[in-house]
Amino acid sequence: MCGIYGYKLGNPDLFESNESVFHALMRVSDERGKEASGVACISSEHHTFVIRSSLGAIELQKSKEYKNFRTSIYPLKVHTVIGHSRLATNGEQLDQSNNHPILSEDQQTICIHNGIVTNCETIWAKMGEVRLLPSLDSKVLLEYYCYLRKNNTIAHSVQQLFNDLEGSASIAIYEQSTNALVLASNTGSLYYYYDSNKNKLFFASEAIFLKDANIENSKNNVFQIKPHNLLIFGNGQLQTIDFSQSIKDEIELDHNPSTGTVRDFSFHPIDLEVEKLYSIKNNISNLERHQIDVDRINKIKRCTKCILPFTTPFITFDKDGVCNFCNEHQPILYRGKENLENALEKYRSKNGEPDCLAAFSGGRDSSYGLHYLKKELGLNPLAYTYDWGMITDLARRNQARMLGQLGIEHLLLSADITKKRIHIQKNIKAWMKDPHLGMIPLFMQGDKQCEFYANQLMKKYDLKLMFFFRGNELEREEFKNGHCGIKDADKGGVIHDLPLKDKLKLLSFYGYRYLRNPAYFNASFWDTGLAYFSTYMQKHDYMYLWHYIPWEEEHINRTLIEEYNWETSKETTQMWRTDDGSSAFYNYIYYQVQGFTENDSFRSRQIREGKLSRIEALAIVQNENAPRYESLRWYFDHVGLDGDEVLTVVDQIKKLY
Repeated sequence: MCGIYGYKLGNPDLFESNESVFHALMRVSDERGKEASGVACISSEHHTFVIRSSLGAIELQKSKEYKNFRTSIYPLKVHTVIGHSRLATNGEQLDQSNNHPILSEDQQTICIHNGIVTNCETIWAKMGEVRLLPSLDSKVLLEYYCYLRKNNTIAHSVQQLFNDLEGSASIAIYEQSTNALVLASNTGSLYYYYDSNKNKLFFASEAIFLKDANIENSKNNVFQIKPHNLLIFGNGQLQTIDFSQSIKDEIELDHNPSTGTVRDFSFHPIDLEVEKLYSIKNNISNLERHQIDVDRINKIKRCTKCILPFTTPFITFDKDGVCNFCNEHQPILYRGKENLENALEKYRSKNGEPDCLAAFSGGRDSSYGLHYLKKELGLNPLAYTYDWGMITDLARRNQARMLGQLGIEHLLLSADITKKRIHIQKNIKAWMKDPHLGMIPLFMQGDKQCEFYANQLMKKYDLKLMFFFRGNELEREEFKNGHCGIKDADKGGVIHDLPLKDKLKLLSFYGYRYLRNPAYFNASFWDTGLAYFSTYMQKHDYMYLWHYIPWEEEHINRTLIEEYNWETSKETTQMWRTDDGSSAFYNYIYYQVQGFTENDSFRSRQIREGKLSRIEALAIVQNENAPRYESLRWYFDHVGLDGDEVLTVVDQIKKLY
């Protein structure tokens, strides 16, 4: 989930001439994680210099602390430099011990890690550790590697490490004792360039980063470390090993116990807005005092066929109490797998290279979709995630499980997550001044640039096929834009296809609400504009899996749980929307104010398609609509708001029932 990069030189005298390349790698890797960054430099005198900060790599380069760091290492013969751009998953970035590069207990082994290890407790137990389990999964990974190295070679240690971990990992490890750089991955999200003449090696999380860093002669000489492969660079030798197979030969390395020192330049920048964002910690009991009158909601008039209530925008009922949405329903027609196969034929890779980009949030639909592309269709997808700060920890763990097991490379583009969360905070504060259900999607505008950057990545990687795992007509949610005065908002389950007149109507609605409540004119304004452009104006030439094959809930759930140990929420039986950290909040609002949520809309469509009975649907949504207080606490903690104060405002909004 992060960016890792660096180089190792056979001749330390070349350090200064290659430093510009390293700084270029820092800049391009910044897009994979802006929540923290760090650099480690190792000299021929066995001295290690480390700097870490809760700044992105580009911002770190500009700091006076980084300039002091560079000044300190210039007199030395630096031969190895490794860097990290962090998307914080396990362990808060404001605690420097959670940021990379990380050092082993004896400070002689250094590690940077991209990915998530989801079975840390199991690995920690293998070492017989009685110490407190670290919050940082990468720390567990490094300590386990050092534990294995006591009695094993590098290759056998890496092999055992990856055999025992669950999740995704691309790692770079430097050993002082052997002066070796080790690169390994189970997803293929790691690339290198090796100059045998000058005996130097550069590496990065994406091939394009190495090509963009202006390394001489690298354009056609960048190679992937394939899934379940490792690379060892030491003693002037380079060796790649497939650790999914039996390991027979491994290069011999000198072993010289180091007595070098570590000098740490790490610092924590003071930013009052950021400090405030992460300082609020909500108490669950304060949130649980906010209750929804379920008995009152259960008495709402509903359609006698589906379960939509009279509070649904544009709903009408016939003499039998059946709603217009049921009477107007047309059975979903799927184009079929055969037509999908035919459509894919011209895109298929003939040499195992990536042939498509697949949007991957870590939710149920995209997780199964990634499985289907790889296992059922035989494609070679690149997984793409745009992380805007509301992808849940559970979703990130499930991403790691899927990517590690499928061996799929992950292109992760991270927004400035701190800034995005501040934008959400400001928009919620504005909304609280004049609450309106039609403005709730504004809280999620930060993720809409996903399509904008997807189009850029298509060009960057010269791919002609993009899969999105939306387009499931069972998930159509007309009521959300219905509150904006628009009846049919997502034809075909795709919001991009809104007719021009409705796009203008939507723009007019938002314009009116902005003028009525000037608090919306805040720091998020231009971000919101880009979200509108990305959703409704740019070209969307994508493939939608669910337009071709039926969406079968039981089969999808079973496949993910049984084949990938996919993690479900402990708060609800629902597996939908567990990737979206904002869903618990907006569904609380919808349920409290209008008496139903997106779950009622979803289950109603299943009724119309003959997949559920009305009685079953009512029982299911009773559970699915219940407030998820742990998820609400996560949300308010991450956007820096007092949840008790926000929910008090929500509870006081006039009910529509």
